[in-house]
Amino acid sequence: MYHLYEVRDWIYECERFLFLAEVHFVDENVSPLCHKFCHVLTGSKLEEMLDLLSEQNCSCLNVHSCITTKELDLFKCIVDSVSFERWNELSTEVIIEAQRILHNIARGLRNDIERMYKERGYPLLCSDAELYL
Repeated sequence: MYHLYEVRDWIYECERFLFLAEVHFVDENVSPLCHKFCHVLTGSKLEEMLDLLSEQNCSCLNVHSCITTKELDLFKCIVDSVSFERWNELSTEVIIEAQRILHNIARGLRNDIERMYKERGYPLLCSDAELYL
């Protein structure tokens, strides 16, 4: 069972993963695959997490409210290309585009968590400044 915090952790690790992919274009000896991550960082893994959240009727992350279907498909494709070291399909600009999309997903997650707390009348457990992913 996936929780929003697991999705947030995946987003955090994916940000590191994409940063290392960006560095690869400066120094090709740097590869995200040489680093240890707790999560499998592929497009299909993200889709699996989103599907499971949807099946659990978790309305807290509606990814399509923060990115388009086309952006999600592009993001998954880019992450898969990094995961399978298809560097010829990538460039720094493509990695930066994936980071931009990931930031939009993270922003959407944060906004959805805030909205859920307000709708349920829960007090915020931390200040607004600490909610940023």
